[in-house]
Amino acid sequence: MRAYAETVGAHPEADMLSRALEGRYRFVVTPGGGLSVVSAHDLLVLPGHVEAQEPDHTQATVLTVTADYPRWKGLITGTADFVMSFLTRRIKVEGSITSLAGRISDVAPLVDSLNKVPTTFDH
Repeated sequence: MRAYAETVGAHPEADMLSRALEGRYRFVVTPGGGLSVVSAHDLLVLPGHVEAQEPDHTQATVLTVTADYPRWKGLITGTADFVMSFLTRRIKVEGSITSLAGRISDVAPLVDSLNKVPTTFDH
């Protein structure tokens, strides 16, 4: 997640993203494909700053995105599409989604950065 935060922070549109999407975003990986535990990761987006943090369940999130491990693996490797996964309910999004509805282009750096992080998979 630290590498993902760094990749998002280095995106050419990172300043626009950090101003438009300020808040805490949580990414939850549920079991599947050989993974048997749930893991959660927070991404804190502040003006001019994007940082990975340990999940802080006392803090509200703008969005929580949940998917099983095989779906996340597909998103990270570029073999799965985020929008199609959302539309087919393979990804669950909770939170202020209506506040982001008009900001799809602002979210693009988050999605664009998903498959730009060198990742190895144990499962």
